[in-house]
Amino acid sequence: MKQTAPALVSTEINEYILDNGLTVWLNEDHSQPKVFGAVVVMAGSKDSPNTGIAHYFEHMMFKGTEQIGTTDYAAEKVLLDAIEAKYEELAATKNSKRREAIQMEINELSIRAADFVIPNEFDRLITKYGGSKLNAGTSYDYTVYHNLFSPQYLEQWAELNSERLIRPVFRMFQSELETVYEEKNRRDDMILNRSIERLMEKYFHPHPYAYPIIGSAENLKNPRLSEMKRFFKTYYVSSNMGLILSGDFDSQRALPIIERTFSRIPRGVPDAAPTVRIRPFRGRERTTIKIPLPLLKAVALGFRGVPANHPDQPALDVAAGILNNSNGTGYLDRLMVERRLMGAMIGGESFNEAGFIGIVAVPRLSHTCRSAERMIWRELERVKQGDFTDEIFNSLKREQLRRHLTELEDIDSRSQIMVRLFSQGKTWADYREELARAEALTKEDVVRVANKYFGANYLFVKKKTGRYPKERLKKPGFAPIVPKHADATSAYSDWLDRMPVEEVRPRFVDFTHDVQTLRPADGLTLYITPNRVNNIFTLKLSYAIGLTEEPRLKLLTGYIPLLGTASLTFDALHTRLQTLGSTLDLTADEYSLTLKITGFDTAFDETLELVSGFVSGVKADDAKLKTLVDDARVANKAFFKSNNEVAEALFEFVQYGPESQFLTRPSLRDVKRIKGRELVNLFRHAVRRECTAHYCGTLPAERVVDRTLRCFSPGPDGRIAAVAPYRRLVSYDRPRVYLYHMPDVFQNIIYVYMPCQPLPTLRERHTADLFSLYFGEGMSSLMFQEIREFRSLAYYTSGAYRLPPYRLSDLPTRFVAYLSTQSDKTIDALEVLDALINHMPEHPERIDSLIRTEINRVNNAYPAFRDISTRIAEFRRDGYTDDPHRALLDDIRRMTMDDITRFYQAHICGRKPVYVIVGNAHRIDRRRLATFGEIVRIHHQEFYR
Repeated sequence: MKQTAPALVSTEINEYILDNGLTVWLNEDHSQPKVFGAVVVMAGSKDSPNTGIAHYFEHMMFKGTEQIGTTDYAAEKVLLDAIEAKYEELAATKNSKRREAIQMEINELSIRAADFVIPNEFDRLITKYGGSKLNAGTSYDYTVYHNLFSPQYLEQWAELNSERLIRPVFRMFQSELETVYEEKNRRDDMILNRSIERLMEKYFHPHPYAYPIIGSAENLKNPRLSEMKRFFKTYYVSSNMGLILSGDFDSQRALPIIERTFSRIPRGVPDAAPTVRIRPFRGRERTTIKIPLPLLKAVALGFRGVPANHPDQPALDVAAGILNNSNGTGYLDRLMVERRLMGAMIGGESFNEAGFIGIVAVPRLSHTCRSAERMIWRELERVKQGDFTDEIFNSLKREQLRRHLTELEDIDSRSQIMVRLFSQGKTWADYREELARAEALTKEDVVRVANKYFGANYLFVKKKTGRYPKERLKKPGFAPIVPKHADATSAYSDWLDRMPVEEVRPRFVDFTHDVQTLRPADGLTLYITPNRVNNIFTLKLSYAIGLTEEPRLKLLTGYIPLLGTASLTFDALHTRLQTLGSTLDLTADEYSLTLKITGFDTAFDETLELVSGFVSGVKADDAKLKTLVDDARVANKAFFKSNNEVAEALFEFVQYGPESQFLTRPSLRDVKRIKGRELVNLFRHAVRRECTAHYCGTLPAERVVDRTLRCFSPGPDGRIAAVAPYRRLVSYDRPRVYLYHMPDVFQNIIYVYMPCQPLPTLRERHTADLFSLYFGEGMSSLMFQEIREFRSLAYYTSGAYRLPPYRLSDLPTRFVAYLSTQSDKTIDALEVLDALINHMPEHPERIDSLIRTEINRVNNAYPAFRDISTRIAEFRRDGYTDDPHRALLDDIRRMTMDDITRFYQAHICGRKPVYVIVGNAHRIDRRRLATFGEIVRIHHQEFYR
């Protein structure tokens, strides 16, 4: 094996080439007790355009191999071969009755084949050997399979992931295809999905990027297993793959394991795909795109961009930063701040073979699209003519540097960079060269690329209110495919069990030693975490007032950042922050209002002076309130076009009644009436609340304390004590089904709500966690297995027992569940879910795996250094004096199926849930629906204001 790449900054990435040609990237990082492992395959939807094969193949890679997921592969294979032949016959058949008959024959064969299937054994084995967050994704250019795992299981991880790449078996094909239909339905219900698909088609035709990754409905109806096998043999070869490990492992120990396992993958070089040229635009080409949002107007300018490896990319990034940047000082940003446009942004994507650059403009409700386009062109011409200062140019390079350094800080973000780079055919050395090129950029480079790419040849896109037709898929009449050996283990699993494993205790957050905790003033807690990686600081100031107590904070966070002070305009303030390489963000959540300041420690003092001057001297400007009014108008119109948002609002109402956040937040009428001074006064009141501050950087604690006290003192009256946010849960005297009709959606969204008794002891709370894993969280849960895996009634399912914070453990709890399903499957899905709730099956053999899942989840969630103090503060806020995961793991290690059963019988069994259904009510059998409870047809004004 050959080492080819040097280290970067404080991070060392080493590249190796195995004997079979497979590329390996190793990055040792011992800051967190986990490893990110991924296999990247340089094959995506562009390699099987419009068929969906690349994406569907990704699904099938979780179904096991000749050794994983089967009790007898030789016997199973006979039936799988017969199923494959039937799919070939189906694809060649046009007669609808004959097609239906073939599908029923496939269903019968699938049921027989399921007698040998061990469902989800791959997932269970990943979990058993330290894994969590198992997932995969298909893009246009590549497919990636990844998860986190505990370091001591490196050998098992390598065995499992190499095995799946050598001998995959496409079992449970029919039921998984139906699941893919559910995924397509889910995507098509998203407001912008069909519009983006049409735009991609117009922009990239005739290139394969013009087609959706998931494929067309017509191709999904005619799958060929032979085509999928051909895809695997062509692209899943060693020279077309990369193995990426980042985390807490030893490279010298890892390399022999990787060599032994991944060198088994067959050699091969995929055939070179023919190059598809995308023609240049000729002048101002026009097109319209339908979007189902009334009131809102929008235009877009689409330019040909650059592919992923193009040397012009760094200069284009700076040009984009001159138009939009994190401080809101870009030329397009100013159009929004000055209220000349409702919205304006530049974005783009560089795929491996082509790229695009798009600028979207949303005119004010009283303005025209033509005027918006003219404004965009004026700002583009400024960039093309070099109308920007050296100071701004250098600040944008500094912003890029800060972003790159921050992305390299921890395992999660660094591993994503590694995946992206490999998928683009780059090496780590290429990445370093990109950073060097970005640092060496000149103003002339930016002007050159702006003139090159923002020319007279482009696609002009105008939004038109409307919808694209959807193809409704009819519920198939298939019988459920329920394997008989759901909890069996394969001989391969038994073999893995015999591998020696070093037991490693999970790492817990240490409240005393991981951070320095200071209380330099009444009402102020300051956490200090050293940054030993770079010279970038973050200072977060979280004030104890949240949206539950004060819903107007939602408006405040949209208004205050648009303002300046008596001595510094918005533009002057943010330009100075931009020059320093600093940023300021204002956000609010249920618990707090948070100011987040980032920058280089060399500019810490000046940055804090600027921000403190803004906080103490912010000046109201009622003209800026019109932005909030326009945003509220559009949000109201858009809200009822999204079944997900409507379902969330109705579910909030069912749980909290009048205290639902969708009823307490400011209405459009409230927004129109509010005054700037009201929000400024609210801001001044908020920053006098108790404050928890988090500093992470390189400066000594004394200096941080001094500057923080000097810049953010609450004044002579001190800080106001926090108010514990809590909303009362609604109880129901009988079962109900809340139904809201949305005729244009494919999928019906189902929520379940069951108010329950308090769980005052830690033991009860820990049992609730284990019950949630057993019932509805993860691929091995009852809900996932029974609803998705065996019956294909949903793409996504979840169910869990929700608890108030530990310090409020005397308050009621609740059980909640969620799924989304094709509208004509609603009753079938409800019947299965209701049966699980009322008659929970017991599988004692799953308990060891559940306990292992919880251990993995705790271990692999240990925070990155910049997040440790936030985690500790949250634990303390919830009432803990030590990492609560320590007691949780001590408890659940001793639990059995009896504990889950007792918990279920005490808190779930016999209680009648309340159901929430949002979707097409016309495709639901009302007589059968009434068996679940009293049907309540509800008007949107009852749960949304």
